[in-house]
Amino acid sequence: MLNRSVLSIREQRREGFPCNFKHADFWIDGQRLYDSILRLYPNMDDIACLGFGSEAFQNKQIDKLLLNVVADFPDDRRALYICPACGDLGCGAVSLRIKQEEGMVVWYDFGIESEGDSNPRVTSLPEIGPFFFEEETYAETIRATYGLDGFHWPKADSDYNEEAEV
Repeated sequence: MLNRSVLSIREQRREGFPCNFKHADFWIDGQRLYDSILRLYPNMDDIACLGFGSEAFQNKQIDKLLLNVVADFPDDRRALYICPACGDLGCGAVSLRIKQEEGMVVWYDFGIESEGDSNPRVTSLPEIGPFFFEEETYAETIRATYGLDGFHWPKADSDYNEEAEV
């Protein structure tokens, strides 16, 4: 019998570089997933890939996690946590593999990697996962992140204030 997990999304506010903004963060069975990564790599400074950025960026991230588009990296690996400044996979990312089987979505084979490395490799995170989610609830949860922080790339709070006054 599979040990089913519950995926939830919570709004997180990014404080600091490149600016302050909101994004969606992954919680599994009531625990923030990123905290598990930080225990292994305390200096990591990535954010979850959902809930911020342009409309096209958000749609791509959602489709990626729903397995509707090609993966970010070779070996069908998908970026889950990315650079908060630019979202570029060359800055490094926490990635994983995702598969669907028997009405479940499985997150497994977590690792850290960068796009474009001359010697590509994945630093495995075997302490994390696998996680099994009910497929329909999973899809609803991922889709619910759409537009969390509007549809713009994060920028300085002073820029947000100027836009609000226009």
